[in-house]
Amino acid sequence: MADAATKAFLDAARSKQFVTYLDIVAAAVLAYDYILNVGAEAQFIWFSPLSLGKVLYFLTRYPVIADTSLVLFHQFAVMSPKQCDLVYKTIGYSLGTGTLIAESILVMRTWVIWSRNRTIGLTLLTGLIVCWIPVFYFLAQSLNSLVFVDPPNPNTPGCFLHTQKNILFVVWIIITGFESLILSLTLIRFAPTWRRKRTALLQIIYRDGILNYFYLCILSICNVVVLFTAPRGYTTLLSALQRVMHSILSSRVLLNLRQAANSPQVVTLPDSLHQGGHSGLLFQPNWASIFVTTQTETHADANLALSHIRPTRRHSDSIEMDFEEEDPYGKPTHRSFGETPPASGVRSGIP
Repeated sequence: MADAATKAFLDAARSKQFVTYLDIVAAAVLAYDYILNVGAEAQFIWFSPLSLGKVLYFLTRYPVIADTSLVLFHQFAVMSPKQCDLVYKTIGYSLGTGTLIAESILVMRTWVIWSRNRTIGLTLLTGLIVCWIPVFYFLAQSLNSLVFVDPPNPNTPGCFLHTQKNILFVVWIIITGFESLILSLTLIRFAPTWRRKRTALLQIIYRDGILNYFYLCILSICNVVVLFTAPRGYTTLLSALQRVMHSILSSRVLLNLRQAANSPQVVTLPDSLHQGGHSGLLFQPNWASIFVTTQTETHADANLALSHIRPTRRHSDSIEMDFEEEDPYGKPTHRSFGETPPASGVRSGIP
């Protein structure tokens, strides 16, 4: 009996060691990313006017530091089973909330590239609610089933899990499914214009959307495989790393947008920008400047020659742009993206 207990403890200690290694890797990745981007954050985020993008950035960027610190603390501190239960639940619910905020940023980005289309917005919002209610349900079921035991040596650091419901994999499957919806909408929007030259801004929007999905999807699949095949002690092997990657990748979406929006660009507009509906940069800071010109291009449906796109006025989280449009008689008129052509010489903008 003693040998069985000793073997069980050694197995738990071995799995705890591997989990600790991955938690340290997650902390190192987070620290490295912060060092790389602190200058850009100070320039484009910290001192910019308050906006939805700024709030979401702070909510996804900085709470993960506390979460990761708590993960490392519980691996090296000597705690009772009751304390372990409290810490695990705190980490678990923080992971769920942080991932929800990160996914909300990806939702807003997707809505923006669809020109804030109402149907797409409702689809994304409904998907977010429908997916995340069961995510928190299964997360709560998993966390409430945790049972910890005292190690043979009272001075042994860390927590030693005895039993847990094996349902956490459902959480990652649901999250992967929702991210697949975001990727599908991104690709559908991207497909009609993939052969055209795009602005650096649009290039970044599409690149981040596609690459983020693949990075997070690979991690989610690995997480599901671990939960299905590995012993009980490896349940949280990739949880901290996935939490960190959600934070890093979603915050990069906002940071990259602001960096691109503050760089001069040369652009040939895709057809999607000439279609009806509102356009704009949801996360654009108040005073960022965008300088864009275009090569002359013929619109496939209306035979419109576009030229001289320029910003008009800026306000928090959106940009208004006008362009000159040549009519069939060669006279330029003014239009804004998604607007019905006004009388010649009249300027209109996007709210």
